[in-house]
Amino acid sequence: MLNKFIPVDKSSAVRAFLFSLLTESEMKIVCSGELPEDAVSALNCLKLFGKTVVKTNNGFIVSGKTLKPGSAVFCGNSATMMHILMGIGIYLGFSIELTGDKSLMSRNHSDFYEAADLYHKGEFVETSLAKESAQLKSFHIISMLKTGGTIHFKARTRRNTEDFLSNMGAKIIETTEKIEVAPSESLHGCRLNLHKDPSAAFIAACTAFILGKSFVISDIYLDESRMTPFVLLKNAGYHVTFTKSGGAFTVSGHPDLSKNERALEISGTQVAEVIDEIPFMAFMAARAGKCFSVRNAEWLRNKETDRITESLKRLSVFFETEEFADGFAVGAGKPDYQAAVLPHSQDHRMEMLSALMASDYGIDFEMNCSYKISFPLFYELLDFLRKNG
Repeated sequence: MLNKFIPVDKSSAVRAFLFSLLTESEMKIVCSGELPEDAVSALNCLKLFGKTVVKTNNGFIVSGKTLKPGSAVFCGNSATMMHILMGIGIYLGFSIELTGDKSLMSRNHSDFYEAADLYHKGEFVETSLAKESAQLKSFHIISMLKTGGTIHFKARTRRNTEDFLSNMGAKIIETTEKIEVAPSESLHGCRLNLHKDPSAAFIAACTAFILGKSFVISDIYLDESRMTPFVLLKNAGYHVTFTKSGGAFTVSGHPDLSKNERALEISGTQVAEVIDEIPFMAFMAARAGKCFSVRNAEWLRNKETDRITESLKRLSVFFETEEFADGFAVGAGKPDYQAAVLPHSQDHRMEMLSALMASDYGIDFEMNCSYKISFPLFYELLDFLRKNG
């Protein structure tokens, strides 16, 4: 079992902590395991809003009236935190000054600024998502809580915002390509249960496969879209099985590759579901001898780094690659990589990708600390799998 290494689901934790600002009632947030740094940033900012936070044996209790912060709110590296707070500011009628680290402040947030303009009139809003992004969808849903609205979209994205806000009394109606939000004068406190992070679990599964180890990871946040990376990993020829129960799922696997000869192609409708896992998926498919391709993934260029270019910096060391404006392709392996030098990055996912490649190809690589943003015990996991069978 690798559970002790897998952190709390980052996107759920950030939302749960920040959604406590939407109510003056007590919120109980139940979780176990390490909090990623982005979630810690969200938790720490609550005191700026006048909230009282009490740590319990199984999570946190947040209470108190929400006040306008007297200083800028530092979001660290978390775009999710910044964008959720933008929506919360609209709902509460607060003007909130938001700032973050160099990486966060250098990213393009124009889609969110343009979306915010829709809500300045204080009227019902009907709009379509500019990008199939869970963060942008969440921003709209939170902003619509004030006056009501409708969002049209093309692809499903992770839906923890809808689940959590519904638990707090929000009236949200979902259909195939539309979400309707009714005005909510007030929301009530509730208990929110947080599970293990699917993205970290996926990276842990990749690590186990690379090191030739069987694994079981349980209590992973259950959202059908969050299971897609594991399904695609199975399609690439890795032995993966699933079970679902109690609002979570368990994934397990063993290291032997199947004889599956299929290429792995990420379709346009799948991109939003696997956006954070695409670089790892490309590597896992390529090392299994499968061609990989993804298109309609422009959003990858607006992460902590341009993850299309940064992924290819690493993948092109070992494989033939091709870059597109909206994606990339990976083909046959290169026979000569003895002099390979894998780059470091302050982008946590790129740093972990380099570490996995180095481990797979026996190349020396000393990690930095950026991985703690999303996976605080990643290095301990890697060390554990190297030493234990």
